[in-house]
Parts: sequence; structure tokens; C-alpha cells
Amino acid sequence: MAITKYESYYLKILEKLKLIKADNEYKTDSIAFAHWYLENYYKLNTQDIAEAIIDGDGDLGIDSILIDESNSALTIMQYKLPSKKENINCEIDQGDILKTWNGFLTLISNDKQYTGKNQKFEEFKRQLENTVITNFRICFVSYNKGVVANRSIVESNAEVFKRDTGSNLEIIYHDRDAISNIYEKLNRKNNISITLKYKQMQSAYNVQGRKIDSLVGFVNGRELVESIASNIATIFDENIRLYEYGSNVNIGINRTATSTDQADMFYFYNNGVVFICDKAKNSPASSEIILDGASIVNGCQSVNVLYNAMQKGKLNESVYVLVRIISIADYSERMRITEYLNSQTPIRDSYFIANHPIVRDLQQQLLKCGYFLERQSNEANYMAERGIEIKDKVTIQLEKAIQYYVGYWINKNASLAKRGKNALFDKKMIEELLSGITAEKVIEAYATYQSISQVLTLYRKTRRNNQKDDFSKYIGIPQSWVLEHIEDFRFMNTGDIILLNAYANLKKQYKELGIPDVGEKEMIKDAIFAVSKVILSESENNTSLLTKNSNVFSKVQIEIGNLTKKYDSSIC
Repeated sequence: MAITKYESYYLKILEKLKLIKADNEYKTDSIAFAHWYLENYYKLNTQDIAEAIIDGDGDLGIDSILIDESNSALTIMQYKLPSKKENINCEIDQGDILKTWNGFLTLISNDKQYTGKNQKFEEFKRQLENTVITNFRICFVSYNKGVVANRSIVESNAEVFKRDTGSNLEIIYHDRDAISNIYEKLNRKNNISITLKYKQMQSAYNVQGRKIDSLVGFVNGRELVESIASNIATIFDENIRLYEYGSNVNIGINRTATSTDQADMFYFYNNGVVFICDKAKNSPASSEIILDGASIVNGCQSVNVLYNAMQKGKLNESVYVLVRIISIADYSERMRITEYLNSQTPIRDSYFIANHPIVRDLQQQLLKCGYFLERQSNEANYMAERGIEIKDKVTIQLEKAIQYYVGYWINKNASLAKRGKNALFDKKMIEELLSGITAEKVIEAYATYQSISQVLTLYRKTRRNNQKDDFSKYIGIPQSWVLEHIEDFRFMNTGDIILLNAYANLKKQYKELGIPDVGEKEMIKDAIFAVSKVILSESENNTSLLTKNSNVFSKVQIEIGNLTKKYDSSIC
């Protein structure tokens, strides 16, 4: 039998996972799969991924956890990677599903005691005890058929949970189709093209001088879902997709779409869906339109609700949806259209500052220095696909540029860069933060962060494999001592920003003291021991909480500010 697409992609993805596994000293391909997914779907960096992954025994079926305090949201994920390609046609079995469900309840319930020995799971549970969470999400991520026969069990448990708690709970199923979709997008094999069957579609407002065309019409709900179902993981504009949480609005949309007496009113109750694309080819004779380079930039919640209702077989065939299609070539205009269409939805604030004059100027200044500031997610790929080459530039995402800049240069907000980085993009705060930003400062913060990140990776490798001595060699300490005191460095699991801030303060202090020729490696070593000293003096032993605590940041800053000579990071 000829090799299938699923088998081909499985083998290709497995090649990537082998590299990820080796680079990070992961024990299993499944954990490497989690890393790959978080990197390529959620766009997390290496440190964020390391913080999210629950590695080791006692995880209760939960392989990664994301806490988004700004949205009062918690996402837990289970990953299933077949051990061989023959298992791609299998499903996630009931035992694994129930294990994850019970793990979820143990994680979030104060009256359920965790008796396992997984340190990260325990730290997440303790962190949640003091965190307001009203939006929950469980993701089943697998390179097989996913949850099929047992889906009713999951949905039933979810309904009971929502009834009992009054909280929102979404269940996400990313099976082999979704994973294949992500893989294709990474390899630029699917500049998304969809064929949309419509009831009515006509040309609307066009601006020829700007090469913008638009069409307006209405589409049957089921046919809308069918047209985008194979691209459900990537059809939504990336700045919107990840920040849509359950809400009363979603409940209302679902109620109308699945009702027997109100479904025909959906068109009148709902704001509709907006597609943006590179090119639209309309075929009135067959009542269909082909959209090349398509993405949904408004109506994400509506489409997700309709998709989920369709998956459950509950979407009423009487549902019709208002659809607007915008065909546009200019990327800057495309960004602005997406911004203004979503000005009342809860998406990243950083998305709204993408067109700030200071940010635009910063992008130009960084270009001159060999860096490309990606003001909007996927901007670099978009430009490359249109012949604007930036391959020789180092790409920095806008969110990361601001986070590292604040963590490095602005002491009073440094903890916020770790604790609630979304708050950095509050429209009132951002004006103050941007007032002193320069290309040189961004580059210094970014370069230092990358160096610290590499050291954190060395540390994690030692935790996973005590034969790895690269970390002990880096800090110039015997491996035997490091292994004996490995818990003293546990803060490094989540300590990227506090170390970045400590490094910046040490550099400033050494300069004021006239201490010359302290290299980057020595400075990072001093920062590690300075932070460790403060952390170890705290009564709280949950280091994930300490490394985002403003008081701890202040204590480290004071510790460094009181130095009268170079920090003594010797162990004797």
C-alpha cells in the first residue's frame, strides 16, 4: 500500500522531534512532541516551553500547563504521539482521557490533595491556589484520530463541570488533521485556500487606488464550517486565535445555532464573519468563491462555536451567517483592518501597538542594525512569501522585545515583565515604557536574554540527566557539588527575567564601582548566585512564585546595589 500523507508527515515530524529531544535531554518523544506543538502552535519560546511542560512521573495525565492571569485562564494539555506509524489510525483511549480529567480536577480543586511526587505539578497546583481562574481549557493533542468514540464522556464531564462551578470550560481536540495542518503551514505548503459555497455574494465597496476589493453575502452555517474544517488549526489570524476564551457570548451563540426555533434568526443576531485574503475568485454560476491566502480576522468566536456544534451534530441547518470578504495585498493596511475590526474583542494589547509611531520607527532602526522587529505575528513569513527577503536579519517578536527591554532596563516594572507581561501593553503604560526605548537597548536586552536562556537550558539538561556537566563547567563549580545542591538552583526553571534584571543591575553596579573587564559569562554566573542567595532566604519554597514576585525582584536589586566590590560567587 502506498504511504499516506499522515504517515509521511509522521516520519517528517519524528525527525524534528529527535533533534528537539537531543537538544533538550528529553526522555521521551512525547515530551519532544509537546515542545514542538507549543513552539509552533502557541509560538512559545524555549524558556516558556520549559516552564509549561510537566516532565516526569506523577503528572496525572497532564503534560503541559499554561496560566494566563490577565485573562483568568488556565489551559492544560495531554499529548499522544504514536510509537509507530501503524498506530496513527488509533484513538486516545478512555483510560488516558479519564486520567487527564481527574488530573485536571486535582490540579484546580483545593479540596483534592495531590499525593504524587511531580514537583512542577505541585508548584502549579500551589500557584493556582492564589490565582483567580474562571476560564478553563483542556486540549487533547494527538497524532492519531484523537477523541472519537469517547467524546461523549468528555463533553458530559465538561457540562457537569460548567454547571457545578459556573466557570467556562472549553475542550479542544487537535488530532492528526490539525497537527498535519500545522506542519504544512510551517513548511509553507498551505498558503490557505478555501472554497466557500454561498447563498448570495455580491461585490461591495472597493478602493482601486489601494487595491482593496470586498464582497458581502451570506453562507449556510454548515457549509461555512465544512469549507474551513480542514484548516481549523490555522485559519484564524494568530493574534486572535489564542485569546478567545469561553464566555456568555459564546453560550448565547451556541444556544441560537443549535436551537429548533431560533436558528433561522442567527443571521440577524450575529455580527458575522470577516475573511481577509490575497485574492478572491468568484464563480456566480456555481455559487462559490475561492479565497487564496485566507484567514478569519473577525468572528473567531462565532466560527469556533459553529465548528464545535457541527462536531457534536447539533448545528441547525437553518443557520445562515453574514460573511464579508476583503481582498487586499498591502500588509500594513491588512494589519490595520484586523486591528480596527477587533477593537472591542479581548486580544493581545501588543497587537494594537504594532502601528505606534515609536514602534514603527524602532522597526526601521533595528533593520539598520541587522534585526527585524516582527510587529505582528507571522509578519516575517508574510514578507518573505512576497519577495521581501529578511533572511539575513535576526527576527525579534514585538512582545519579546518589550518584555526583555522592560526586564532589563526598567527595575520598577521588571517583575511585571515576568508576572503579567500582557499588562506591559496596557495602552496607558505602554506610552511610558516606549518613551526611552532605542534599538541599541533592545539589542542589548535581547542578546543578554539569549545568553541567559542557553545557560538555563544547560541547567535543565543537568536536572534531566545528572551525567551532563555543561552547567557545572559553565559556572566553574565541581559537578559533584552542583548535584548535591541542585535544588538551590531550582529557581532557574522560571528565572529567566529575574536573572536578566540581575545581570543588568550587576553591569551597572560594576561600572559605577570601576570594576573593569567583567565578561558576559562571569556576569551571568554572578547573577545566578546573587539571585540564588535571595531566593534561598525566602520562607516560601515555590520558586515559580518567587521568580515573579516584585518584592523578590526588589531584594535582588538592593543586594546588588549594596555591593562595594565584585560579587563573590565562590562556593567556599
